[in-house]
Amino acid sequence: MKKVLLLNALIWAAVILITSSLVGDHKNSETIIGVLLVAFTLQNGFTYAFLKQKQTPK
Repeated sequence: MKKVLLLNALIWAAVILITSSLVGDHKNSETIIGVLLVAFTLQNGFTYAFLKQKQTPK
């Protein structure tokens, strides 16, 4: 589970860094980065909840 979450975080970090370098001069760059950060937080939370539920025996 930790490997999946770590890989997910690294991919999102790369996406956020690449996007920030590409749209750094755009007037809405802060909004775009903010949306990416919110999307990462939500996706990371859903992934954690799914993996925890899958790992817990019933």
